[in-house]
Amino acid sequence: MSMTKSLRKAARWTAGFVLATGCAASHAANFTVSPVRVELSAAHPSIALTVRNESADEPVVVQLRTVAWSQDTGDDIYAQTTDLLAAPPIFTIPAGASQVIRIGLRRPPTAEQEISYRLFLREVPPAPKPGFAGVQIALEMSLPVFIKPKSASAPVLHWQAASQPGSDGALKLIVKNDGTAHAQVANLVLSAAGNDRPVATHGQFAYILPGQSRQLTFTPSSGSTPPVAAGLHLTGYSDAGDIDSNVAPGDR
Repeated sequence: MSMTKSLRKAARWTAGFVLATGCAASHAANFTVSPVRVELSAAHPSIALTVRNESADEPVVVQLRTVAWSQDTGDDIYAQTTDLLAAPPIFTIPAGASQVIRIGLRRPPTAEQEISYRLFLREVPPAPKPGFAGVQIALEMSLPVFIKPKSASAPVLHWQAASQPGSDGALKLIVKNDGTAHAQVANLVLSAAGNDRPVATHGQFAYILPGQSRQLTFTPSSGSTPPVAAGLHLTGYSDAGDIDSNVAPGDR
């Protein structure tokens, strides 16, 4: 899979459920947004996005919400914020039509480190029709929003094996970002030192924000994964460039 396709998966979809009586019917909207990632700076403090209603016969109502985004040992933390303007805050898109929205900065960028936010686009489900008995599904999309600092910034990733392997024998790596910008990694492949044959892979994408670390679980390929003491080499992709790194042994 190309990195471009991996980055397109950055638009994370979730479903919020509004339960009614019974479970025989359902409603779900289908809207898309482009681009799927927002980068703002002092030179480019706002950006226009296009939201399209892919339904052929029903309008969709979409509500916008912005949150500050941080991480704590790999867990995403969201908090209310007034740093971003998202307009219009709620809108209706006719079937097959599009709506342009604008995301803008309400605060200046910091001098040295990137700041991260998330933009949530959530469908507002229509009122159930008379006699409806089923489940209404509200679609929600989350897009990353990165505010570039005034000075140059970049991620600096360090990879280390976890001190304890997974209960199923899967290998776990800890990645730490000591840089001043996020990294999105994907298509990670572990191989033994001096051998290009993959021994374990991690195909999903993951964000590591500045100053944060997270643990990634790798799926062993055919055969057993060699011990880290024997030396492991990591390759993959990130939105800051290719990954080509040796893996440090875990703490003992």
